[in-house]
Amino acid sequence: MTIRNDATRLTVRAQDERQPRSVVVRQGQVLLDADLDAQGGHLLDRVETETGDVLGSGGRLVVPAASGAFSVTPAATPGACGIGTGHGFLGGWLVENRTENCLVGNQPHPWTGTAATGPVLLALKALVRYVDSVEEPAYADPALGDAQAAGRALVDWQVFPFVPEGGWGPGLDCATATEHADWKKLVQPSTGTLTVVPDQAPPSSDPCSLTPQGGFSRPENLLYRIEVHGGVPNSDRPDADGPRFGMEGLTVKLSRRNASVLARVVTVDGTAVTVEPPALDPLNWFTAGAYAEFVSEHDDVDPRDAAQGQRLFQVARVTDTVVTLETAATALAGSIKSDTTGWFLRLWDAFPNGKGVATAQASPDDPDLSLPLDLGDGLAIRLGRGGLDIFRRGDHWTFAARADGSVDWPEGLHERPHGPETRYAPLAALTGPTTARDCRVRAATLTDRALLYRGGDGQGIPAPAGGGFVTLPGRLRVAVMRGRVPVPSAVVTWSMPAGGIPSRVGGSAVDGANSFTSETDENGLCEVPWAVDASRTDEDHHVQAVLTSPTGTPEGPPLLFTAGFRTAAGTSYRPGDCELLQGSKTVQEALDVLCANMGGSVVLPTLRLESINLSDHDGVWNLIKEGLIRNGAEVSHTAFVGGIHLSISIPDSAMQLKTAAQPFDPLIEVHLDLPYPVTDPDKVYWERASESGVPLDPTITAPFGFHRVRLDGTVKVTQTTGTARLQWTPSETAKMFLDRAPQHQWGNKAVLDEFGTTQWQPAETVPPVLCLLRIRSAHIWALDPNTGRRAYLNAEHLGAQGTATHRPLDLSWRDPQRAADLDLFFYLKVNG
Repeated sequence: MTIRNDATRLTVRAQDERQPRSVVVRQGQVLLDADLDAQGGHLLDRVETETGDVLGSGGRLVVPAASGAFSVTPAATPGACGIGTGHGFLGGWLVENRTENCLVGNQPHPWTGTAATGPVLLALKALVRYVDSVEEPAYADPALGDAQAAGRALVDWQVFPFVPEGGWGPGLDCATATEHADWKKLVQPSTGTLTVVPDQAPPSSDPCSLTPQGGFSRPENLLYRIEVHGGVPNSDRPDADGPRFGMEGLTVKLSRRNASVLARVVTVDGTAVTVEPPALDPLNWFTAGAYAEFVSEHDDVDPRDAAQGQRLFQVARVTDTVVTLETAATALAGSIKSDTTGWFLRLWDAFPNGKGVATAQASPDDPDLSLPLDLGDGLAIRLGRGGLDIFRRGDHWTFAARADGSVDWPEGLHERPHGPETRYAPLAALTGPTTARDCRVRAATLTDRALLYRGGDGQGIPAPAGGGFVTLPGRLRVAVMRGRVPVPSAVVTWSMPAGGIPSRVGGSAVDGANSFTSETDENGLCEVPWAVDASRTDEDHHVQAVLTSPTGTPEGPPLLFTAGFRTAAGTSYRPGDCELLQGSKTVQEALDVLCANMGGSVVLPTLRLESINLSDHDGVWNLIKEGLIRNGAEVSHTAFVGGIHLSISIPDSAMQLKTAAQPFDPLIEVHLDLPYPVTDPDKVYWERASESGVPLDPTITAPFGFHRVRLDGTVKVTQTTGTARLQWTPSETAKMFLDRAPQHQWGNKAVLDEFGTTQWQPAETVPPVLCLLRIRSAHIWALDPNTGRRAYLNAEHLGAQGTATHRPLDLSWRDPQRAADLDLFFYLKVNG
């Protein structure tokens, strides 16, 4: 059973939380059983902490590299899967399997349950269990009349199948399994807490009282144990290895001697149970009114059976060898009558109300704590954590109560269970009746030899004329080391990988039937020449090296070396400025294209601008006639209030028009050169600034220049078979500005100054305004489906090409179709 020795105390809460190095015995001082237990604990903590830190891989079982310990042999059902013998380490704990022909169904603590369907994870559960001479008679000493001697702490374990709610689904492996939410819930330690509440009784008036300050009232030193018995299962938690409980409805048992009284069941007659060994101390034995629990040697690692049925019964009467239970025990006693192997009776004390268990209920004042549970003798306990708690059957707390009324429990301290500590690790992911992915972690030893790469991989040479074997310029080099120490005379075997090409190593043939061996020198180094077959220049050549034992057994994975011949077809080509070679990926492809085009010109695909139409309220103005752009044409001031439409012919219907412009980029720009000054303040300023002080001298009373304004508008791209259209549409305010040109006369109209004086008169005739239309051709293109190159709009100008945005200028670009923007101009004339 889990640690249940009747000790002075089990928990020592020192002010210094660091782990002590050892127990130091002093002359003439008391040596307690707790000191001896602590000495073993300090040593174990040192060894297990060091082991865990050195091996690493927390939450995984670490085994020696060549060990089959806890390796899983898959079978049709989880219970039929084999478990390999040997030992491994789980968080520093040494976990052993000494059972030959071990299966999940017949392991030391056999797993019983229904066979799971679909992928299954086989998991290892381990905990520290206490075994004494009752369970293991070899620990008793016949020379002392089979007196109960010290027990042993054992790391016990069980392998069980685990499938989360909803199943694993496809792709189960060791990494994904341990990240699953249900696995994390399974391995999460118990989080519920307990605190001891001594009675705050007033001082006693009896001068002979040993407890003048209240609190614990028994005149003896006792080691209390509170252990979880059962409760309401939490449906949100996995129960593959037993249920989890919350605080509400949790039941606990009580023992004043750490539940240390255990007796082996020999025979059963009704409810009379004959046990051994017989009572050695009548004051520490089963008594009428106390409670006895049927326990199995499997209960600690697999509490499912114990949690399902009632096993705790009140004792009716006792002798030194026979414990008679209440009639409620008849059914269970009868079920084990035919085979009592592995069954024991364990003594528990009754609570003050005479019951064997106490049930926790949340406190109305603080739902995170239970109401006090009375232990009698001036003590009570409170369980804690409310809805956030997790309890398991077997979770326990211990504390010492002294005859002077003190209790070894800090006031107000809420502690998680003192035990048992449980650890889990995935062993294998069963993905089929014959397939299992090993979840163990193999660890190398410090004296293992390692084969290391030192050079010669990735060589390439020009392909020679003809065939034969060609020796590579660099030798293949490896080293064999133990840590930092070189290993001389180590044997390295060179062989051809499966599906490889025969070659020569050290002058010897290496193929499917032959290998070559070499040895390391005094520096642990080994180097050999390698020749590859020049008749197979279009393939990669491989050879592998592996460290082998004197008997030829490989030690570790091989090192793989690769070589090849340099050819034009195997050399990549990065296209530069040459449009002809933009689709070539290798030097061979580029040469073939050049050869095919020698002596002739290359026609580059081009997007052709077919028309530029200005849309008026009543008609359309076309600025392209007979293949010529009509620069300098005069059009109405409302010529493009309906928009500017560009028609583009596409040479291949499979090509899709694209643009590299951002939403805020002016793909099509419309500019007007307006007279300056055009605003009232500017006109007044220049008129007054031009006064010479002589009344008859003329001043500046008319616009004397121009300033450029880009009209606001949006661009839309549409495409049909063989034709694409770009449409620029002025904004509503821009339309209003164009429509009302006769009123504002582009800014020539007279206005009144702040004194009501007319500065100048409107022009008799409003001169036309220069309009500039710019089309950014470098950002209008389509992909050629045959070559993968871009075809651009047929503009003839400076050029733009970029990196990420495709917008910076590139002066070196030679393609005139990608040269830059298409610019043209015309005049807007105010009608009437």
